Amino acid sequence: MPNTNYTPGNGNAPYGLPQTNPQGSNYAGVASTAVTESNLIEKAIARVIYDAAPAQFVALKVLNLGSFEDRNSDEFEYLEKTFGRVPLVPTATSAIVAASGSTSVSQSITVNQASFDGVSPNDIIIYPDGTHATVTAKAALVLTVRSVAGQGLPAVALTDVFAVQSTISADGTDQFYHYDRMTTVTRYNFIHFFHRAKRWARVEMQKYINAGTTDFMEKDSMEKVRQIRIDMFCAYWNGQRGEYTLAGGYTAKGMGGIVPTMRAAGSIEVTATVASLQAMFESTVLATNFKAEGATRFVYGTDSALLELSKIYKEERVRYEPNSKIADLGLDMIKVGSGNYVLTPCELFSEPSCFEAGWKDRLIILDQETVKPVKMKGIPQVEMGKTDNVANGSHKDYEDSWVRAQFSIEFYNPLASAIINIDRS
Repeated sequence: MPNTNYTPGNGNAPYGLPQTNPQGSNYAGVASTAVTESNLIEKAIARVIYDAAPAQFVALKVLNLGSFEDRNSDEFEYLEKTFGRVPLVPTATSAIVAASGSTSVSQSITVNQASFDGVSPNDIIIYPDGTHATVTAKAALVLTVRSVAGQGLPAVALTDVFAVQSTISADGTDQFYHYDRMTTVTRYNFIHFFHRAKRWARVEMQKYINAGTTDFMEKDSMEKVRQIRIDMFCAYWNGQRGEYTLAGGYTAKGMGGIVPTMRAAGSIEVTATVASLQAMFESTVLATNFKAEGATRFVYGTDSALLELSKIYKEERVRYEPNSKIADLGLDMIKVGSGNYVLTPCELFSEPSCFEAGWKDRLIILDQETVKPVKMKGIPQVEMGKTDNVANGSHKDYEDSWVRAQFSIEFYNPLASAIINIDRS
């Protein structure tokens, strides 16, 4: 075939920059006139595929600072020792009892079962107004109490809450009255098993290796690892413990995550507007602070939710400096009362493919030391592998690459953590 003859300067045809396009040119799809595409021009494709997903795993980094503990089974129990004291809550009213000279006066108070079980004769109780009395008898959810000599007893309302100060003993007695035994709360969870896999036909995969224009194969191989980390992240925070029905008639156990466990245990969950956030945050952290003075808890939330706290405490913010440099994540910390609170971003809370809508405006105050990551003994926490194809003696002309993981948590004393939902309406 002879060379093509043409007259230069005749607009853009038949040659020129607008006509110089690689096959599959994006310009060809938007040009005002027909343009040519040539296999003589290489399509300019960046070798490295940019990862547009931001680093959203600070929470998992904090979690992974503690090593996984082994459990012998895929379900496990753990016990908490309770505080051992309860306030008294009345279930009926009682009239005022006036003082009777220099002697004591008596009153009957009907209480709920927990109150009845938590007090014994010769315990001192305190009325809401500060009046003191001793329990002298108890029967059928009714406490008989007597005042301090020369003092009366106030009326009892259904909204009252009585404190139990202490026991009191007299010299020369021959009987014990206050018998008790430590009470425990039993909690349990399941080990959650995760998996992700990819399948490539043997020739298809070789074609990508031989003629690939980018690092797609490398990125694609690592993507299943990233996605299983997201699976674990979502289950850690929002897993609902229970049995799940799977394809093929199988069933599997799902782990209980942080927030469902807190809700089941009755942890504090409140709603605050932006205007009331400071007061609500401070009252909540003080009400749930069971830690020693100067101890640290973490506040998890999206950047948007944490920003509201940052604006309130912009003068008080300092750099969080953990004991270990491995844990140095560049986080800010604020101080409220005797506690330190580390602002920990979890931008995945705003991702609708991972969490329901309410999570994007949620702050979770978590005592991280009460959360232990656990796995089943004898099985790696994460394992990866590939199946054989025909090149390795298999009859299957494809290769499956897979990653499996197992994960669960023991969450002690969820009442030491809290949830604040920000109402922006």
